[in-house]
Amino acid sequence: MKTTIHTLKKEYKDNQTYLNEKQKLFQNLTYHMIEKELHHNDIDIKYEEVLNYYNDCKDTDETIAYFDEKYDQQLDRLGEKNEMFDDDALVYYIVKVIEHHEDIHQVPDKNYIASDIIDLIQKDHDYYDLLEQTQSIMKRLIKMKHEKNQDLQNTFSPYGIDLEQFFTRVFQEIDYVEHQGSFLTKIYSLLKELQNEYALSLRYVEIQMDVLSTLTKYTQENLDEEIKELCKNYPQYRFMLYYKIMTTLQQIGNNDLLKKYYQEINTCIPMNEEQKDLLEVIQEIFG
Repeated sequence: MKTTIHTLKKEYKDNQTYLNEKQKLFQNLTYHMIEKELHHNDIDIKYEEVLNYYNDCKDTDETIAYFDEKYDQQLDRLGEKNEMFDDDALVYYIVKVIEHHEDIHQVPDKNYIASDIIDLIQKDHDYYDLLEQTQSIMKRLIKMKHEKNQDLQNTFSPYGIDLEQFFTRVFQEIDYVEHQGSFLTKIYSLLKELQNEYALSLRYVEIQMDVLSTLTKYTQENLDEEIKELCKNYPQYRFMLYYKIMTTLQQIGNNDLLKKYYQEINTCIPMNEEQKDLLEVIQEIFG
């Protein structure tokens, strides 16, 4: 049996067969074809208004919800026909319009960001390519429609993504390869912006410290300010941060800064046993 838009749902032996055939059908329809049939069913939607709405919100789900409500009665009547071309046609139409006219790997839409993250998780990538694509994802996350201090981890968990684990995986090897200082500076700035926009776990602070430590190999510009800011916002990481930065300074042979930070950290009083132990390690290695 050949499936057409007017094939009745009851023609299929079970729901899964019906859904599979529906997906195949709509994959082969252009958005122009779907739009024409929607017009035949009193749904006078145009792709321009879909794009206008989408470009205001950059959210596929919100766009679908808006037009679903706008054409609520017409979609109900369409669904009552029990044909392959039912109320789901609107969803297929909107997605096809967006994917035809937008670069989905650049838009700050959580659905497409999630898709790109899953691709990075499931496939092997050159490490520099992984960093480049992660930089793009961070830019899109910052631009993505969200509430201030929204929990980003919960935003992506419905997609099966552990975002904290993803960023940990990306940045765990950052100190083991060569970089351009300008690129690392951008990465570091984006991590700071993410921290300012969203409610993130302390794991992101640890990642931020690792990136700053690696960046110190290439430039010490604004290092004082970055250390002070991190220590002010996350005093529990003061001794670990100094240890990481001083280790890098020792590696590159910058003894003047190494001496400066050694003197600074020795004026600080540990808040707990862990910090006390770290100070003793710092004194033993750099004293």
